[in-house]
Amino acid sequence: MGWWDIRYSLLRPGWGSMERKAKEELVPPENGMPFHFKIGGIEPRLKDGGMFVHFSFVHPTSYTTKEALKEIESRCEQYLMGHGHYMWFNLQKVRAFLVKGSPFLEDMGSRYPNKKIRIEYFGELGVEGLYGLFRKYGKIVDILQLPSAKDMPKQAIIQYQFMRSSTSAKNCLHGAEINGVKLSVNFEKTLKGNVIWTWLTNHPRISVPLGGFMIAGISFIIFDPLRIFSMHAKIIQLFSVNEYSLLKWLRKETVGRLIRTPAEPLQTTGWREREQEEEKLRVWLRNPPETFAIVQGPRGAGKTDMVQYAIKDKTHKIIIRCEELANARSEGEILTNLAKQVGYIPLFQFMNNLNNMMDMAIAATTGQKAGLSATFEGQMKKILDTLTIAIQQTSPTKNMSSISPEAIMKKIEATLEEKARKAELHSSSTASSYRMSTNYLDPKGKAKEKAKKDKRKEYNKWCDPDDIPVVVIDGFMSKEKGPYAKELWTFLADWAALLAENHIAHVVFISNNIAAPKPLSKALPNMTFETIVLSDATLDSAMEFVHKHLDQTEYPDLIQPVKVIGDAKNDILGRAVIEVRKSAFDFETGDKKSISWTPIQFWVIMKQLAVKEAVSYDEFKIHPLFKGDEAPFGAMEQSELISIANKNGRPFSMRPGKPIYQAAFLDILSDEGFAAVMDLDTATFLEKAEMANVAKWEGELKELAHLLHQNGSWFFGGGRIPKEVDTRFKWLVKKLAESHAKIEKYEQDMSQLKNTVLSQNIQQ
Repeated sequence: MGWWDIRYSLLRPGWGSMERKAKEELVPPENGMPFHFKIGGIEPRLKDGGMFVHFSFVHPTSYTTKEALKEIESRCEQYLMGHGHYMWFNLQKVRAFLVKGSPFLEDMGSRYPNKKIRIEYFGELGVEGLYGLFRKYGKIVDILQLPSAKDMPKQAIIQYQFMRSSTSAKNCLHGAEINGVKLSVNFEKTLKGNVIWTWLTNHPRISVPLGGFMIAGISFIIFDPLRIFSMHAKIIQLFSVNEYSLLKWLRKETVGRLIRTPAEPLQTTGWREREQEEEKLRVWLRNPPETFAIVQGPRGAGKTDMVQYAIKDKTHKIIIRCEELANARSEGEILTNLAKQVGYIPLFQFMNNLNNMMDMAIAATTGQKAGLSATFEGQMKKILDTLTIAIQQTSPTKNMSSISPEAIMKKIEATLEEKARKAELHSSSTASSYRMSTNYLDPKGKAKEKAKKDKRKEYNKWCDPDDIPVVVIDGFMSKEKGPYAKELWTFLADWAALLAENHIAHVVFISNNIAAPKPLSKALPNMTFETIVLSDATLDSAMEFVHKHLDQTEYPDLIQPVKVIGDAKNDILGRAVIEVRKSAFDFETGDKKSISWTPIQFWVIMKQLAVKEAVSYDEFKIHPLFKGDEAPFGAMEQSELISIANKNGRPFSMRPGKPIYQAAFLDILSDEGFAAVMDLDTATFLEKAEMANVAKWEGELKELAHLLHQNGSWFFGGGRIPKEVDTRFKWLVKKLAESHAKIEKYEQDMSQLKNTVLSQNIQQ
């Protein structure tokens, strides 16, 4: 701490005046001192404080040298005590001591005055001897004699009450010889350079929690409010210049008059199928937030565009794009992308890596973890919890978590009625001017103040649905497999459920995964979702869109090209055929386990979808190839081979995953050799299933035959077979005949298909 003592800087310029003061005031006049006392010079000690005064005297014959020096010292001490000199920099009296040794005058940077001094000596002094020598310089707190080694000097540590005493003793007795014992006096170095770090590392159970509390406190006081403000600004689009009304007006009146403004995507004729779904979403957004909205459909169906268009007038919104999160290569990249999307600034991702390294180092040195490192789940929860606070600040329903949705709906209806009334009044300029003039002309302003109070009271009763925040989670469950996919979807679902349950914000999920409602149902059980399923545009709508850009008189016959996507039919169709073959039949790897369905299961669906726009979901559910198992359907939709449409909350029909796929299905069916092989595999599978049925029927018939005697009488007595057994026997014979007929048909079909396959091989 000596480096920071400002008294050194303050005293250094004034040493000249200090020397004059010492000669004129602090040292007795020469004519008042015995033995022809004369001052020889003054040597200031800036480091230890004080100064050395050199003097000379004439040795008297009646005094010994020791007695003469003692007399001079006594005269100086009495003079100082009598005059009561105090120094301004320590507010203590000035004292004087005779220097008995040879002071070690050094300016080493690592040695500073201390209340403790270390004495080294050869001989016998003891505690009493040391006390007698050193007590005159000040009050002693303790004397500690240290154990000595052979041929090494003895050591003792003396602690004074004041540092001034230790500096006087060190400068006066260092190098002195007392009764044949030579003393070496130095300051004890009690504070080491690494003492703080040593203590921290030796006491991790105390230092680590304290450090964690300090970091948490700083984060809570400084960074958390900053992050909430940043997220709040992101939600209300505070720093988005495109959202300011003045800039919108300027852009419209300047650049907008020079260039043609593009039409909104959903306003074009090609999107007229989306009007019903869009209005359905808008109506849901005008209701209190209590559940989720799920927008589903295949890739390219326009789900994101429709949602963005439906919420474009919303003032408070946040969009989380899950594709960036699901494709991240590490946990840190997921957190960084999420923080960037929601405005979580600052993130300090590098601090987590530093904490992990410190945690490992402390665990290696102390054998236990310090708990500095934060887990991926903890950091994700921290970001989402902070986002919840920011959303809650912008939501008009933030204090309505305990109110029923019906009560919130009444507030919304009252708000909409009030907005409609204001709009109607605004259209009547005469009435508006009259009201303004009456309030303005009120001399006491009572009417105006009353209007403000009434407005505040009414505002507490209102809830504007346009101010309720909207959270869009785009690309939900875009990946079901991955190192972080499961945790990511679970966290987002649970967090969205928290927003919905507390009526804080509307949450809209956009997904092309048919399994998306499953984790959402776990997060928000006993609640029905608003489900919006988008499919591809109809042929009529597509033709309307094409004719909008191409003259129908010049291109009259465009129906067939539109069906298979324009002039690039062959190229696009060829790629589509390859995609279907690769995804549906897995010909690239040849590993049947890499797909969640058998090739013949997709084959029977594909044969009907090639000639029909939609097929019944339930018809294939009870097909012998599926036997009620719905998992293959979901897997096919996930691979975008088919698209499942829902009706009344359940799967109803199936369509091709893409419009081009219907043409691809027809192209695959036109391959006679491949079609014959797939039909042959299908017939073989069905024949084996029927053969198993035949074996089962025959086995049961054999069991029934054991219940009859050789003469045909009933085993349990009586001449007639019971009616129930006879009915069961007839039913088994009927089923056996039906299965046998199917087997014969399958064998005939298999024979023809084999001939077809052989003829194809010969032609090749």
